[in-house]
Amino acid sequence: MTNQPLTSGDHSKIVIFILLFLPSIFFGVGVIPAIFLIFGIFMMKKNEDFNHIETAVKVFRGYTFLALLICGGFAIYFGFLHITTEYTEDMYSWEKYDDEFYASLFATSVPILYLVFISQLFFNPLSQHKEWVEINGIFSTKPKSEKSSSIQSEVDIIKGEKLKQYSVADELTKWAKLKEDGHISEVEFNEARTKLLKRN
Repeated sequence: MTNQPLTSGDHSKIVIFILLFLPSIFFGVGVIPAIFLIFGIFMMKKNEDFNHIETAVKVFRGYTFLALLICGGFAIYFGFLHITTEYTEDMYSWEKYDDEFYASLFATSVPILYLVFISQLFFNPLSQHKEWVEINGIFSTKPKSEKSSSIQSEVDIIKGEKLKQYSVADELTKWAKLKEDGHISEVEFNEARTKLLKRN
């Protein structure tokens, strides 16, 4: 299983993770974990070592957990203010803390969701195919060796065609020189040229 390409479902999970993560990058808070993930993928491709992805995901989780603690702290703080001001006569103050409390609760839920997303939609699909991903990449469906061999065969064909064209042209030049020097007749030259062109 670990040396098999990712399924279309796994690819879809990774694309969904990217789409869900884009808003956090847009608001600036997701830039640092995104840099770590991109760097981890780059280093994995370069060194063919899945440990770079594991490290990037650990850093992502650590950063997200820190954001969770900060947002959770604000939620507790505004929750405390909400409870203590609820029984006062200052209704404006109660409404103010009420809004901030719910906003901080929403902000706390975002890191929790991202901790779930990074595991279920990104890391788990990759770790189930880590041997494949190490060598061939995330979205590849063919082994790297097959790709390189097909590219090499195409290069060999092109080289062979160029060599064949060069050798025919070279032979024609030699036959033309022999004719000019008077070593062969016009008929012999034409026969040789016809044979060479047919061979090409």
